[in-house]
Amino acid sequence: MISRINLGIILIMIPAVSSIVQAECPLDHLIIGCNRDGIEGTDDDRQLFVDSRQKYRDSGETEYANWFYPLHKSIFPSYSYRVGEPGLDAFQSTNPSAAYTYDPNRALAGEPEADYNIFIECVDMSEGIRAVHKDYPQFTIDTVGQSFSHSAIYHQRDDSHMHMSYQAVDGENLHWITFCLYDSLDDGDKYEPSEPFTIVFNTEPLTGDLVVDGIVDIADLMELSRYWLATDAGRKNDYYERADANRDGLVNLGDFALMASNWHVIP
Repeated sequence: MISRINLGIILIMIPAVSSIVQAECPLDHLIIGCNRDGIEGTDDDRQLFVDSRQKYRDSGETEYANWFYPLHKSIFPSYSYRVGEPGLDAFQSTNPSAAYTYDPNRALAGEPEADYNIFIECVDMSEGIRAVHKDYPQFTIDTVGQSFSHSAIYHQRDDSHMHMSYQAVDGENLHWITFCLYDSLDDGDKYEPSEPFTIVFNTEPLTGDLVVDGIVDIADLMELSRYWLATDAGRKNDYYERADANRDGLVNLGDFALMASNWHVIP
């Protein structure tokens, strides 16, 4: 059974927080939306996704140099390697001043918790890492199967902008957390679950390790087939979760060859 962090009870006990416009926040955020192509009447109208255009801006000296976040040593004795991004946000339909998050074509319809309730579930993670929400309501994701309601936080604050802290026991080994979005409302089919999306820490995964676990194998080949011959790969979709390994905008034989070069290699 999936363990779910019950934010409903917590939020009742917390006074409302005034809405603060943070559209120009310098930290990275993954943006929650639907209808990825922005065209009504197509197959993805009700499918959730995250826009990754800000992902990994803190990775290196050159813009978008790597596919990971470096974790930095902190003063805390437990999980002492940390980074404070990426957070989570949502596309807006009514606030043009929301800058990059203003996109009515991709915004969820209605009010959070009333018309939809978007949960973010951890579906995979490496050993020795956790995700922590240090603002109200405070919670920690440290086990596969745990989830939290982004919509509950959005509703309570009247602001979809939230920050996360990612914490690990070391700052050298490959770490990752894989999430998936789903709409939990009981009347339930308004939005379909997203594809899994992964955040990587400390070091770049092997080229072709799309289902990040430290090895390139049949699971990664199946993931590559999901995006096979896809076009329009770029930062907004994280180059289709790194399937476009050479970042030429296409998923094709060039990317398959790079995957094959690391087949069953153990770093």
